Amino acid sequence: MITEKILVVDDEEHVCRSVKKILSRKGYTVVDAMNVEEAIRKINETSFDLVITDLMMPKTSGMELLQIIRDDYPELDVMMITGYASIDSAVKATKLGATGYLAKPFTPDELTVATEKAIAARKHKQTSEPKAKVATDESTDDIIDVDMPFNANELRHATSDDYVEALTHSDVPIAKKIADKAYCHTGKRDCRKVVKDGKECAGECPIEKKEKARAAKSATRVTRHSTEWIDVDMPFVIGEVEKVTGPEYIACLNRSDIPRAALYARNMLAKHTVLVIDDEPIVCHSVRKILSKQSCAVEEAFDVDVAMRKMKLNKYDMVILDLKMPKRSGIEVLRSIRELYPDLPVVMVSGYASIENAIEATRLGAVNFIPKPFTPDELAKVSVEALAA
Repeated sequence: MITEKILVVDDEEHVCRSVKKILSRKGYTVVDAMNVEEAIRKINETSFDLVITDLMMPKTSGMELLQIIRDDYPELDVMMITGYASIDSAVKATKLGATGYLAKPFTPDELTVATEKAIAARKHKQTSEPKAKVATDESTDDIIDVDMPFNANELRHATSDDYVEALTHSDVPIAKKIADKAYCHTGKRDCRKVVKDGKECAGECPIEKKEKARAAKSATRVTRHSTEWIDVDMPFVIGEVEKVTGPEYIACLNRSDIPRAALYARNMLAKHTVLVIDDEPIVCHSVRKILSKQSCAVEEAFDVDVAMRKMKLNKYDMVILDLKMPKRSGIEVLRSIRELYPDLPVVMVSGYASIENAIEATRLGAVNFIPKPFTPDELAKVSVEALAA
């Protein structure tokens, strides 16, 4: 027997009526509210299992209601419905914890399936949480370590709580990694000095100052003082080439027409290193050009296996990953990255973008999802947000 109670929030009365009619036939108890204020009042008065809310409403939007519920009623699940469906709003709703996202107009079957999924996910969460708690509680004081025959209580008296908690099935405790860095807004980076001094540096960041000095010293070796020089192997006036290619390309030219790979398009003051995984070279080059202006050093990988090897050998601050890749899909690669490098932010890009793909990627841990083609401003904005996260 179905006992779940559902609250429908929509400023259109006929939508509330339709949803109520469809779900009531399936056995759910359905209550409606025409605005967020009324919804909050009813949530305080009655216990609900699911809130189905419209995204676009006057005064207070569905996204704001979702935020309120996440902050004040975390036990309550929320499903979004909207006539203005977009990848951006789907990603935002999923990040805020929405269990479903349904575009209007929807069929009775679509609404029923989405509702059943949300309710099933809620039940699964409720049944799995107590088990996890029991498993945690079982690590009581009376458990005796296999290789060290002492009662945990006795050991605690002789050592400390932290030592006992860190013990494994050997007598060697697990070393806990202590965070020794904090984000500094002055230098726009993680900095040990903030932790050590307990405050951010006043004025210019000393690390940034050293980087600039180093870069200025290095840059003098490749600076060309005349725009009228003609390259030996490339019979064009340097000034004319610069207009077409940009100063970064010219700064990296040596005595041939091939720029030095180690310097081309790499900002000497790069604060972040980004790996772009895409089988289309033109996309990789475009991303590199855009992000180099954001003080990012960009590396490319046209193949999934190459990308995984690069991540194993190098440290990156962000990964930009295409959804549709040969060998393995971007979603599969995202899963691998989240397992191996859980703190590494991943931005998904795709020419085959859909709301379903965006929601799946976000639930797997992608910090954002951008459909192709994207503008330089769109990529720059998303990258700044991802690197600051």
